[in-house]
Amino acid sequence: MSTSEESTSAALVDVATFNAFIATDLPFCTTMGIKAESVGDGWGQLRWTYDANYTRPPDFVCGPIMMALADAALYLALFSVVGLEPNALTNELKTNFLRPARGQDLIATAKIIKMGRRVVYGTVDVCEANDLTRVISQSTGSYVRPDE
Repeated sequence: MSTSEESTSAALVDVATFNAFIATDLPFCTTMGIKAESVGDGWGQLRWTYDANYTRPPDFVCGPIMMALADAALYLALFSVVGLEPNALTNELKTNFLRPARGQDLIATAKIIKMGRRVVYGTVDVCEANDLTRVISQSTGSYVRPDE
């Protein structure tokens, strides 16, 4: 998966649609500097643009940013398989912080692992943009889909 603005045709939502959705319905993502970069069937990738206002001493990216990024990435991955479903809610999110992130953009790649009728489970790896093989934090989470 690359970090350019692209979509795989099998995804039920594209990058432009998701970015427009978060701009209007999730403005905190825009404020934090989170935007979609790519999406495919069962996965999504977001970028957080580095902002020193979201660091803690000495200059580490704060954990809440990584968790928000992971949560939003899982939301995108969910939309890739069910379409735009704004009423889906985070059911659970667990994050392990593996090493500090410092001074650059972060990339979160979410993958759907299991699609249940109501609960969708996935994983998210967050990496610094300059090395997508070096995981900074890893999250597991689930979303609950609304009743049909």
